[in-house]
Amino acid sequence: MASVLPGDIIYIILDILGDEKDYNSLFQCAISSRYFTEHALAVLYKLCDTSPVRGGGTEDEHFRTRRVAGPLGHWAGARSEQDPTIRKWALLWRSIVLSTLDQTYLPYYSYVRYLDLDDFGDLLRDPGFTTKTKEDFFTPEILDFVSYGYQSKGNKRLRSSRVYPDNDWIKIKVGTAIVKKTTSIRGISCNVPPETLTGWLDGLPLLQSLTIWSGDALSQHAGDKLRNHCPDFKQLTIYGWKNDPPRNAEADSEVFLNELRPDTLEYFEVLSYSQLGPRSIKSIGSHLNSLTELKLTSLTIETIAELPSLTAPPALKVLVLTDSIPAAPDENFYSTVTRVAEWICTCRSLRRLELRRFVDDSTLLSQVLADEGVRLTSLSLAGYTMAGSHAFHEALACQQTLQMLYLRGEGGEFPQDNELLVQAIAQLHDLRELELKDISDGFTPDHVIALTPSLPLLERLWISGDFFDDGALTAFLCLPKLQSLAIHAFSKFTADGILGFIAQLGSGNRGFNLTILNAVDSTLTEDAQTVIRDTLRVSLDGSFDYGLAQEEFSDTDSEEMSD
Repeated sequence: MASVLPGDIIYIILDILGDEKDYNSLFQCAISSRYFTEHALAVLYKLCDTSPVRGGGTEDEHFRTRRVAGPLGHWAGARSEQDPTIRKWALLWRSIVLSTLDQTYLPYYSYVRYLDLDDFGDLLRDPGFTTKTKEDFFTPEILDFVSYGYQSKGNKRLRSSRVYPDNDWIKIKVGTAIVKKTTSIRGISCNVPPETLTGWLDGLPLLQSLTIWSGDALSQHAGDKLRNHCPDFKQLTIYGWKNDPPRNAEADSEVFLNELRPDTLEYFEVLSYSQLGPRSIKSIGSHLNSLTELKLTSLTIETIAELPSLTAPPALKVLVLTDSIPAAPDENFYSTVTRVAEWICTCRSLRRLELRRFVDDSTLLSQVLADEGVRLTSLSLAGYTMAGSHAFHEALACQQTLQMLYLRGEGGEFPQDNELLVQAIAQLHDLRELELKDISDGFTPDHVIALTPSLPLLERLWISGDFFDDGALTAFLCLPKLQSLAIHAFSKFTADGILGFIAQLGSGNRGFNLTILNAVDSTLTEDAQTVIRDTLRVSLDGSFDYGLAQEEFSDTDSEEMSD
């Protein structure tokens, strides 16, 4: 007699597949049994914001070409030359749109929790969204829905349903339709006019997070709308907030932040160029007791000087300050640096601190890190120089709670400078991740040999250096938990040296990824690379990447290890 799994067990299994973003298994479950269908599709559509169009998923996670009935099966026989990943996500979005028109088996719109209209816009612009895919997506009912309506031709009014509207219009139409049909949305990412956004907020009682392209979208009393209609709102991300006369970014941000219910905003981030000023900082103070993450960029020295007004924020755990407007390093500048350092020291809950071309960052950190009340687990500094950073490197050793350290800057020629940095890092015994990009260009194998024995918990290491050969590999054998090693130094490794290194790795290195990015010659043949790759895969379920110096990765590529 066949046994039947209880419903709650089935739900648990499907939820686990959702947590693992196993799209294909969810789809197969959906079409395998009517007992699975509704919950499998609900989990699948909740993942619509993890689209591979913007980096989610993997390219081999695509729906099978099996033909099935219903909205999910309409394109099963689509041309094989079409990108299956693009077709898959176009299918999901098409079903969501059709469901708002009550033309699908299930109300897919009701499963959406994070409405990512930026993802939808990227899909519409993607080169893989070919003519055939576009025609399949814009079926007559959808094209009629998103069209501008009627157009005039002489004395006649004709439907313009065969003319594709612009993408911004389509996103607004689709977003409006979804928001009108469901109250389940917890987060939105969009680039829409302020009147559209404020109109949407009326119907989003569960909204918690909002990501927008421009702060201008908040200018029509969006704060009041959030206060009155979205009681759980707590997270705001803005790509940029610039003056757009007659609108003024600082005035608008001041109004918006003060309109929100006090002490409710937990996360505030500005990603790109902004013109927020001192009044904006003061207004952030209305959320002093709730704010846990604050990420700001493009601040003037006058705005930076206002940061200490956020007196001892009790909940602040993450602080990111980047790319300030340049200012003369005069007495007033360094007075501000000192006051900001003293303010950071009052942030007793702070665990993650990231700086990049903020002020004189090494001077600031030399004052912060030495304070006994500061106990960081993550520190990131980019855009500084080895020369003149002695005090920072000495203070770095005080932060023995650090688990992640990211340093990127201009390395030094003098051995004593490199030795000081090595000595400081060697005292950080709890480190799990260490990335030394460019700042360690002067490191020799001896520096690495002196460093690694003190880091027994290290799992990820990115390091540059002067010149590494097979002898340098022995330095990494005392890292029993190392999972990822990227060597960006000029190097000349042999196949025997690398294979001998791999043979000495232990069970704690399972899944090990070895990346050599800056080899100075082609001694390692393609066949040798294949042998190394196969050996790593078989022995440790690992992987191997190799690049010659003339094929050196760009800065953008090299940041991938930080993701």
